[in-house]
Order: sequence, then C-alpha cells, then structure tokens
Amino acid sequence: MPPRIRVRQGDLTTFEGDAIVNAANDRLILGAGVAGAIRQAGGPTIQAECDRHGPIRMGEAMVTGAGKLPVRHVIHAAIMGDEPTDLTTIARATAAVLRLAAELGVARLAMPILGSGVGRIPLLDAAGAMIETIHASADAESIEVIVLFGYRNEDADLLEALV
Repeated sequence: MPPRIRVRQGDLTTFEGDAIVNAANDRLILGAGVAGAIRQAGGPTIQAECDRHGPIRMGEAMVTGAGKLPVRHVIHAAIMGDEPTDLTTIARATAAVLRLAAELGVARLAMPILGSGVGRIPLLDAAGAMIETIHASADAESIEVIVLFGYRNEDADLLEALV
C-alpha cells in the first residue's frame, strides 16, 4: 500500500514520528537552513555522528541518531556539494531516503522539500520530483505516512495544491 502523503507548515524539527530528513551537503556539515535547524534543536551529537560518516556522494543518504529531537533518526540526504543541485539529484536522494527508511522500519517520516532552500530549485519543481519518486518507490510502500514540510505558510499552501 502506498504511503499517505501529508503536508504540514512549520519547523521540521518539531515533528513527532520515527525520522526526519535533513537536506544535507555531501560533507555532512550541519550549517544553514534545515541542517542548521537540526543541529541547533538536536544538539552536537548529530554533527559528531555526521563527522564520523561523511563525506557521502550527492544523491546518497545516511542515518544518524536524532539527539534531542522528538524522533529516533535523522536521515541525511546529500543534495548539495561541489556540483549544482538538480532534479535528478533530488530524485536520487529521495529514493535513497526511502530505502533507508524502509530498512529502519520507519512508519512516520517527515521531509523538507529537498533543494528548494539553499539549493535554489523552485519549490514546485523540487516537490514534484520528490512526489514522483515516492509514488514510484517500492520502498515507500512500507512507510505509513510521509509528511512534506513547508516552512512558510505559502510554501505549505503550494504543496497542499500539488499533493
């Protein structure tokens, strides 16, 4: 059964479920945007784990603990690095996240719109690539709910119309 896709407006780090996704760089440095919010809310243990596992290739994903966040895991999807962010990388990273989530037994997953912030991909284009990948993924079938987060009200409204 395919997952239910929901939309929520606000801060991804407040999500209560099994895992959240970080829109990461390939060096796994938790700097700005979603990554910075995860570092700030989750504490230093997440960056320490990233330091042990990074770097990874663009389009790949890896998992860490969640520190002080109200989830068990943070799945880091590398969509930025030495190469420009593009829709192919976003789709590959989304597929990698879904594989890891399935392996971890994640039932409730929250994702930002990868590449739409620091990566500068238009929100609807990035979200469309992610949703298409979710619908095509056999791994997604084991996930009960995927919540797509729009930080601003207008982002959530656009996502709601797309979903």
